[in-house]
Amino acid sequence: YRVRFTHTPTIKTDLSFEDYEFEERNRYYEWTEISREGGIIHQWSTGNPGFAISKSSAKPEEYPTIPWTESTVRGSAVKLETRDTGGFGVMVNMRIAAGNLFIGTFDVANALKDPMVATRFGLPFNKKPLRFEGYYKFRPGEKFQNRKGTIIEGRVDEPDLYAVLYKNTDENGQPVTLKGDDVLTHPNIVALARIQNPVHDFNNWTFFNLDFEYFKPFDARLAYSYGYNLAVVFTSSIEGASFEGAVGSTLLIDEVRVICEE
Repeated sequence: YRVRFTHTPTIKTDLSFEDYEFEERNRYYEWTEISREGGIIHQWSTGNPGFAISKSSAKPEEYPTIPWTESTVRGSAVKLETRDTGGFGVMVNMRIAAGNLFIGTFDVANALKDPMVATRFGLPFNKKPLRFEGYYKFRPGEKFQNRKGTIIEGRVDEPDLYAVLYKNTDENGQPVTLKGDDVLTHPNIVALARIQNPVHDFNNWTFFNLDFEYFKPFDARLAYSYGYNLAVVFTSSIEGASFEGAVGSTLLIDEVRVICEE
Protein backbone atom coordinates (compact mmCIF):
# COMPACT_ATOMS: atom_id res chain seq x y z
CA TYR A 1 0.00 0.00 0.00
CA ARG A 2 1.07 3.57 -0.62
CA VAL A 3 -0.27 6.22 1.76
CA ARG A 4 -0.24 9.88 0.78
CA PHE A 5 -0.85 12.86 3.05
CA THR A 6 -1.88 16.20 1.59
CA HIS A 7 -1.62 19.37 3.64
CA THR A 8 -4.46 21.85 3.10
CA PRO A 9 -3.05 25.36 3.56
CA THR A 10 -5.28 27.75 5.44
CA ILE A 11 -6.04 30.76 3.28
CA LYS A 12 -5.47 34.15 4.84
CA THR A 13 -8.37 36.43 5.65
CA ASP A 14 -6.46 39.61 6.62
CA LEU A 15 -5.79 40.94 3.14
CA SER A 16 -3.48 43.89 2.61
CA PHE A 17 -2.27 43.10 -0.94
CA GLU A 18 1.38 43.78 -0.13
CA ASP A 19 2.86 40.70 -1.78
CA TYR A 20 2.92 40.64 -5.56
CA GLU A 21 5.38 39.96 -8.35
CA PHE A 22 5.57 39.41 -12.10
CA GLU A 23 4.54 36.05 -13.47
CA GLU A 24 7.33 33.91 -14.91
CA ARG A 25 7.34 35.67 -18.31
CA ASN A 26 7.14 39.18 -16.78
CA ARG A 27 3.92 40.00 -18.62
CA TYR A 28 1.59 40.78 -15.71
CA TYR A 29 1.35 40.81 -11.91
CA GLU A 30 0.31 38.01 -9.56
CA TRP A 31 -0.58 38.24 -5.85
CA THR A 32 0.23 35.89 -2.98
CA GLU A 33 -0.14 35.87 0.79
CA ILE A 34 2.44 35.01 3.43
CA SER A 35 1.55 32.52 6.16
CA ARG A 36 2.47 32.95 9.82
CA GLU A 37 5.32 30.53 9.24
CA GLY A 38 6.63 32.62 6.34
CA GLY A 39 5.42 30.31 3.57
CA ILE A 40 3.81 31.51 0.36
CA ILE A 41 0.06 30.95 -0.06
CA HIS A 42 -1.14 31.00 -3.67
CA GLN A 43 -4.75 31.95 -3.01
CA TRP A 44 -5.29 34.80 -5.50
CA SER A 45 -6.07 34.66 -9.21
CA THR A 46 -6.97 37.25 -11.83
CA GLY A 47 -8.12 37.35 -15.44
CA ASN A 48 -4.74 38.77 -16.46
CA PRO A 49 -3.70 35.50 -18.18
CA GLY A 50 -6.75 35.78 -20.44
CA PHE A 51 -5.95 39.41 -21.27
CA ALA A 52 -2.45 38.27 -22.25
CA ILE A 53 -4.03 36.19 -25.00
CA SER A 54 -6.12 39.06 -26.40
CA LYS A 55 -3.45 41.77 -26.08
CA SER A 56 -0.06 40.11 -26.06
CA SER A 57 1.67 43.43 -26.74
CA ALA A 58 0.30 45.09 -23.57
CA LYS A 59 2.76 46.37 -20.99
CA PRO A 60 2.32 45.16 -17.37
CA GLU A 61 0.74 48.48 -16.30
CA GLU A 62 -1.83 48.18 -19.12
CA TYR A 63 -3.35 44.96 -17.76
CA PRO A 64 -6.75 44.97 -16.00
CA THR A 65 -5.35 44.10 -12.56
CA ILE A 66 -2.22 45.86 -11.29
CA PRO A 67 -0.71 47.10 -8.00
CA TRP A 68 -1.58 50.60 -6.77
CA THR A 69 0.71 52.57 -4.45
CA GLU A 70 -0.64 56.15 -4.63
CA SER A 71 -2.63 57.44 -1.63
CA THR A 72 -3.50 54.02 -0.25
CA VAL A 73 -5.03 53.19 3.11
CA ARG A 74 -1.77 51.47 4.02
CA GLY A 75 1.10 50.06 1.97
CA SER A 76 -0.04 48.77 -1.43
CA ALA A 77 -3.54 48.45 -2.84
CA VAL A 78 -4.89 46.82 -6.01
CA LYS A 79 -6.20 48.65 -9.06
CA LEU A 80 -8.85 46.91 -11.15
CA GLU A 81 -9.67 48.62 -14.44
CA THR A 82 -11.96 47.52 -17.26
CA ARG A 83 -9.86 47.41 -20.43
CA ASP A 84 -10.51 47.28 -24.16
CA THR A 85 -9.32 43.97 -25.62
CA GLY A 86 -8.68 45.39 -29.10
CA GLY A 87 -9.19 43.74 -32.48
CA PHE A 88 -8.80 40.21 -31.17
CA GLY A 89 -11.52 40.86 -28.61
CA VAL A 90 -13.88 42.04 -31.34
CA MET A 91 -13.13 38.92 -33.37
CA VAL A 92 -14.01 36.56 -30.51
CA ASN A 93 -16.87 38.77 -29.22
CA MET A 94 -15.10 39.56 -25.95
CA ARG A 95 -14.58 43.29 -26.30
CA ILE A 96 -13.73 44.17 -22.72
CA ALA A 97 -11.79 42.64 -19.85
CA ALA A 98 -12.89 43.75 -16.40
CA GLY A 99 -10.24 44.04 -13.74
CA ASN A 100 -10.75 41.27 -11.22
CA LEU A 101 -9.08 39.64 -8.25
CA PHE A 102 -10.48 36.56 -6.53
CA ILE A 103 -9.63 33.69 -4.22
CA GLY A 104 -9.54 30.68 -6.48
CA THR A 105 -7.89 29.65 -9.73
CA PHE A 106 -8.03 30.74 -13.36
CA ASP A 107 -8.01 28.06 -16.05
CA VAL A 108 -6.39 29.84 -18.98
CA ALA A 109 -7.03 26.86 -21.27
CA ASN A 110 -10.76 27.68 -21.11
CA ALA A 111 -10.36 31.47 -21.31
CA LEU A 112 -11.58 31.64 -24.91
CA LYS A 113 -13.57 28.42 -25.23
CA ASP A 114 -15.70 28.85 -22.12
CA PRO A 115 -14.69 31.91 -20.05
CA MET A 116 -17.37 31.28 -17.41
CA VAL A 117 -15.74 27.94 -16.64
CA ALA A 118 -12.25 29.48 -16.61
CA THR A 119 -12.90 31.33 -13.34
CA ARG A 120 -12.96 28.78 -10.52
CA PHE A 121 -13.95 30.50 -7.29
CA GLY A 122 -12.96 29.51 -3.78
CA LEU A 123 -10.45 27.41 -1.84
CA PRO A 124 -10.91 25.10 1.18
CA PHE A 125 -11.76 26.88 4.42
CA ASN A 126 -12.36 25.75 7.99
CA LYS A 127 -13.93 28.70 9.81
CA LYS A 128 -17.31 30.42 10.09
CA PRO A 129 -17.14 33.87 8.46
CA LEU A 130 -19.15 36.61 10.14
CA ARG A 131 -18.27 39.90 8.43
CA PHE A 132 -16.58 41.15 5.28
CA GLU A 133 -14.95 44.56 5.49
CA GLY A 134 -12.40 46.80 3.79
CA TYR A 135 -11.86 49.97 1.78
CA TYR A 136 -12.52 50.83 -1.84
CA LYS A 137 -12.70 53.64 -4.37
CA PHE A 138 -14.69 53.46 -7.60
CA ARG A 139 -15.01 55.53 -10.76
CA PRO A 140 -17.25 54.31 -13.62
CA GLY A 141 -16.13 54.48 -17.22
CA GLU A 142 -17.87 56.88 -19.57
CA LYS A 143 -19.70 54.53 -21.95
CA PHE A 144 -21.35 51.27 -20.97
CA GLN A 145 -21.40 48.72 -23.78
CA ASN A 146 -23.04 45.34 -24.18
CA ARG A 147 -21.26 42.27 -25.51
CA LYS A 148 -21.90 43.33 -29.10
CA GLY A 149 -20.18 46.64 -28.45
CA THR A 150 -23.40 48.66 -28.58
CA ILE A 151 -23.36 51.68 -26.25
CA ILE A 152 -26.24 51.56 -23.76
CA GLU A 153 -27.24 55.17 -23.19
CA GLY A 154 -27.92 56.05 -19.55
CA ARG A 155 -26.42 52.84 -18.16
CA VAL A 156 -23.77 53.49 -15.50
CA ASP A 157 -21.26 50.76 -14.72
CA GLU A 158 -20.96 49.34 -11.19
CA PRO A 159 -18.27 47.37 -9.37
CA ASP A 160 -18.87 44.17 -7.43
CA LEU A 161 -17.33 43.13 -4.11
CA TYR A 162 -18.45 39.98 -2.32
CA ALA A 163 -17.45 36.95 -0.29
CA VAL A 164 -19.20 33.59 -0.52
CA LEU A 165 -18.98 30.41 1.57
CA TYR A 166 -20.14 27.16 0.01
CA LYS A 167 -20.05 23.40 0.54
CA ASN A 168 -17.38 21.93 -1.73
CA THR A 169 -18.98 18.53 -2.40
CA ASP A 170 -22.34 17.46 -3.79
CA GLU A 171 -24.81 14.94 -2.37
CA ASN A 172 -22.70 12.11 -3.84
CA GLY A 173 -19.47 13.37 -2.32
CA GLN A 174 -18.11 14.65 -5.64
CA PRO A 175 -16.08 17.88 -5.66
CA VAL A 176 -17.88 21.16 -6.35
CA THR A 177 -16.18 24.38 -7.45
CA LEU A 178 -18.28 27.43 -8.24
CA LYS A 179 -17.60 29.16 -11.53
CA GLY A 180 -18.47 32.39 -13.30
CA ASP A 181 -22.00 31.28 -14.17
CA ASP A 182 -23.08 30.04 -10.72
CA VAL A 183 -20.90 31.69 -8.06
CA LEU A 184 -23.90 33.64 -6.75
CA THR A 185 -26.66 31.13 -7.50
CA HIS A 186 -25.40 27.59 -6.83
CA PRO A 187 -27.47 25.57 -4.31
CA ASN A 188 -24.31 24.71 -2.35
CA ILE A 189 -23.95 28.33 -1.22
CA VAL A 190 -24.19 28.57 2.56
CA ALA A 191 -23.49 32.27 3.19
CA LEU A 192 -22.92 35.47 1.22
CA ALA A 193 -21.73 39.01 1.97
CA ARG A 194 -22.13 41.33 -1.03
CA ILE A 195 -21.94 45.09 -1.35
CA GLN A 196 -25.12 46.94 -2.34
CA ASN A 197 -25.32 50.40 -3.89
CA PRO A 198 -21.54 51.00 -4.02
CA VAL A 199 -20.38 54.60 -3.69
CA HIS A 200 -18.93 56.32 -6.78
CA ASP A 201 -16.13 58.33 -5.20
CA PHE A 202 -12.55 58.19 -6.46
CA ASN A 203 -11.26 60.95 -4.18
CA ASN A 204 -11.89 59.29 -0.82
CA TRP A 205 -11.64 55.74 0.45
CA THR A 206 -15.04 54.28 1.32
CA PHE A 207 -15.20 51.76 4.16
CA PHE A 208 -17.55 48.78 3.79
CA ASN A 209 -18.62 46.44 6.58
CA LEU A 210 -20.97 43.64 5.55
CA ASP A 211 -22.52 40.84 7.58
CA PHE A 212 -22.62 37.37 6.05
CA GLU A 213 -26.17 36.29 5.34
CA TYR A 214 -26.58 32.59 6.06
CA PHE A 215 -28.99 30.59 3.91
CA LYS A 216 -28.15 27.22 5.47
CA PRO A 217 -26.88 26.16 8.91
CA PHE A 218 -23.11 26.18 9.38
CA ASP A 219 -21.72 22.71 10.16
CA ALA A 220 -18.66 22.96 12.43
CA ARG A 221 -17.78 19.29 11.90
CA LEU A 222 -17.81 19.77 8.15
CA ALA A 223 -15.65 22.88 8.50
CA TYR A 224 -13.14 20.94 10.60
CA SER A 225 -12.52 18.67 7.60
CA TYR A 226 -12.35 21.63 5.18
CA GLY A 227 -15.73 20.77 3.69
CA TYR A 228 -16.36 24.41 2.77
CA ASN A 229 -14.74 26.73 0.24
CA LEU A 230 -14.42 30.48 0.70
CA ALA A 231 -14.24 32.88 -2.23
CA VAL A 232 -13.55 36.61 -2.06
CA VAL A 233 -14.22 38.41 -5.34
CA PHE A 234 -13.62 41.93 -6.65
CA THR A 235 -14.34 43.27 -10.14
CA SER A 236 -14.42 46.69 -11.77
CA SER A 237 -17.52 45.85 -13.87
CA ILE A 238 -20.40 43.92 -12.32
CA GLU A 239 -21.32 42.35 -15.67
CA GLY A 240 -17.70 41.86 -16.70
CA ALA A 241 -18.03 38.08 -16.76
CA SER A 242 -20.51 38.56 -19.63
CA PHE A 243 -18.12 41.03 -21.31
CA GLU A 244 -20.41 43.97 -20.63
CA GLY A 245 -19.25 47.16 -18.92
CA ALA A 246 -17.56 50.49 -19.47
CA VAL A 247 -13.94 50.75 -20.52
CA GLY A 248 -12.16 52.82 -17.88
CA SER A 249 -14.27 51.71 -14.91
CA THR A 250 -11.77 51.59 -12.06
CA LEU A 251 -12.00 49.96 -8.64
CA LEU A 252 -9.30 50.30 -5.97
CA ILE A 253 -9.31 47.92 -3.00
CA ASP A 254 -7.21 47.92 0.16
CA GLU A 255 -7.04 46.48 3.70
CA VAL A 256 -9.78 43.87 3.38
CA ARG A 257 -10.71 41.37 6.11
CA VAL A 258 -13.01 38.41 6.45
CA ILE A 259 -13.78 38.30 10.18
CA CYS A 260 -14.54 34.79 11.44
CA GLU A 261 -15.95 33.23 14.57
CA GLU A 262 -13.22 32.22 17.01
